[in-house]
Amino acid sequence: MERTALFEFICDHIQEFSLLVAAISALIAAITAIAAFMANHQNKKQYKDSIQPQLSMSLVEFNSILYLRIKNSGQTAAKNIEIRITGIKNNGNSNNLYLDDLFKGTFELYPEEVVQGKVAICGRNIAQSVFPQVEVSVSYRVDGAKKSTAYKRTVTYLSAYTEKISADINLDTRQMEDSLKSIARASVRTANYLDGRQVAPFDELNILAGCSLKTDLLGVLHKEPETVLSRAETIEEALGSNKEDTHANT
Repeated sequence: MERTALFEFICDHIQEFSLLVAAISALIAAITAIAAFMANHQNKKQYKDSIQPQLSMSLVEFNSILYLRIKNSGQTAAKNIEIRITGIKNNGNSNNLYLDDLFKGTFELYPEEVVQGKVAICGRNIAQSVFPQVEVSVSYRVDGAKKSTAYKRTVTYLSAYTEKISADINLDTRQMEDSLKSIARASVRTANYLDGRQVAPFDELNILAGCSLKTDLLGVLHKEPETVLSRAETIEEALGSNKEDTHANT
């Protein structure tokens, strides 16, 4: 009886321990699933944020007219875009706006698309330098979303846009010419050494080689050197071998 009671006691504790292990495993699995779900949700949110439309703007000048340039630098389309110019400053005495119809209605921009519209006349003159800034109110809707995104910002004049970039493309060919002459002299010296001739770099004679590396190697091995074929013999041999190969293939 005592052994039976002890056995039942041990079995009961083993069963309780098994239930505890199962509960802990289930808890760990639940925590892992929740963590995976949260990580997946965060990754989706970050991905959506990364492909949102990005309206980049710059204030540029062309022929004394200020233009606002707008580009969608994002990866998705921006719909129902409204750009409202509320004011201009630091433009000398020309603080009046002369807006294009672009800033009176709505438009849309797909990725990498660019538009620009006239804003004002540049107030720069001989006596006064300017650095215009325009106050802009922006509103647009992401493609597929119901809620619009709206914000205000100040766009500063991009003076580098009108600067002409000049570069000195006059190359110093003297150093290049010296390098080419050095290469030519080195090639001629190598050819003279291998062929046993004395030809200057300025010579324009097309002198064919009288020997070959194969002939020199045979001479070192004290074997009978082969006769170097002439140009005509070389052509005849090449044509003959090609002809034989052609008949062999057929």
